[in-house]
Amino acid sequence: MINISVIMVTKNEEVNIARSLPVAVKYFDEVFVVDSHSTDRTVEIAEKLGATVRQFDWNGKYPKKRQWCLENIKTKHDWVFMLDADEIVTDAFINELKRMSWKADGYFVKSDIVWKGKRLKYGMGNNKLCLFRRSVFHYPIVDDLDIGNLGEIEGHYQPVPTMPNMRIGQIYNPLIHYNKKNNWVERHDKYAEWEIGMNERNVWPLDPIFHRELVKDALRTARLRPYVFFIYGYILKGGFLHGKVGLDYALKRFSYNRRISRAARQTSD
Repeated sequence: MINISVIMVTKNEEVNIARSLPVAVKYFDEVFVVDSHSTDRTVEIAEKLGATVRQFDWNGKYPKKRQWCLENIKTKHDWVFMLDADEIVTDAFINELKRMSWKADGYFVKSDIVWKGKRLKYGMGNNKLCLFRRSVFHYPIVDDLDIGNLGEIEGHYQPVPTMPNMRIGQIYNPLIHYNKKNNWVERHDKYAEWEIGMNERNVWPLDPIFHRELVKDALRTARLRPYVFFIYGYILKGGFLHGKVGLDYALKRFSYNRRISRAARQTSD
């Protein structure tokens, strides 16, 4: 067992947790499922598979769900892994954790998208800071409670250090991230509205990695944003190697970024 406490936030995730939880419970010393009163079999499945279930009631304010977990879930370990219900840890990922020297205080974790049933090992996947020491990282408060429709969960930004000189590393073997095409579009419609509002207010928290912050700041409202991301993901990162499926995914991300870029131009005009 790896001495890390896994925290998985859920709401009506019976299909996903049936796939992701068995692996997490197998490898990690402690697994929590923090649920929001699911109406399906999420809680039943989680308990049957060996996770400890806690319920979360959002009051419409901060802290939102992930930060609430850091403040209220008593874990055995300082190291926590914020694993989403639609993410599955791989043997390669686990083997990398076992070999690590753990010199950093937090780690970015990559994930390969599964799109139309195909795992995309090339192209633009996800990379987020979700494995860290809970004593020195937190999810910041931002002025977004009336932006978009994200509700109880934090938006697309990283947890930030609570003290200076925290070291942040990278884990290179990715998770597998399952996506249903229709669900992806629906969720990213919400994220697009939220990003547009965040840009209008300019209330983004700083990314904990300096060069990432420079890139994000330069591209958030840039006219060329959709083209830059398309070229980077589809061409430079090899998304084209996945044929029609890779192109379909790259075009979906292009549309998402174009929507945000257009909104920024309309606001500036």
